[in-house]
Amino acid sequence: MIVCEDALLEGIPEQLKDWDKINVSLEEASKLATNGLPINENVYITDPEFKFIGEELEKRGMTVEYVDYKISRSFGGAFRCSTQPLLRSND
Repeated sequence: MIVCEDALLEGIPEQLKDWDKINVSLEEASKLATNGLPINENVYITDPEFKFIGEELEKRGMTVEYVDYKISRSFGGAFRCSTQPLLRSND
């Protein structure tokens, strides 16, 4: 998981504590570092601003593609905003 632990008031939920983590700072999170687009289990899209995340994912065997979202991020949006899910589930 890509996570900003400092942003979680009660910490990471117990069921996720053993997951492999890529930590980002509050400052990086405020720049939307945790807002990437997983295409599938092997491919992840992120902004080149967050190359450090891409490098960590590549170390874990993933393919990382970069798309510049600098303008969108300046308005407080990025991949999630431009790829709205068609169906949301409460499962």
